[in-house]
Amino acid sequence: MTKDTAPAAFDIAALDAEDTAEMIVHANGRPTNWSWTFAGPGHPKAIELSNRLSRERLRREAEQEQARVNGRKWKSEEETPDELAKRNADYIVDRLLGWSDVLMGGEPYPFSPENARALLLDPKKGALAVQALEFLADQRSFTQRSSKAS
Repeated sequence: MTKDTAPAAFDIAALDAEDTAEMIVHANGRPTNWSWTFAGPGHPKAIELSNRLSRERLRREAEQEQARVNGRKWKSEEETPDELAKRNADYIVDRLLGWSDVLMGGEPYPFSPENARALLLDPKKGALAVQALEFLADQRSFTQRSSKAS
């Protein structure tokens, strides 16, 4: 191969996750025109959350190890369904950067962490929390899109 026909070297930057990604909210299985913008894995907001969750996990593991070494039983904290819903809502809100314009009861419903948390904790809107958690768990949500032109 000559220099002119040699394939281009792979650019490692192609492995980088996007800093943000947009989730189109679905209602009754159909896409709406409402979108939520989430922080990607490398976004400072997501890194802060990841570090906090890691510290919590390490603390729990240290407590378990300390109990084992001292010959004590370690009892995990029991979580209620309401506490689990709150923890999930907090996780989503900690990654949520904003949303597009939307109405509630005909009135504008602006983005705020408090408004987002209220929606996510509303049992009538449980599908919204599930959709957001699935979006955040799917690595493809933050994968760079390849260029159509070759």
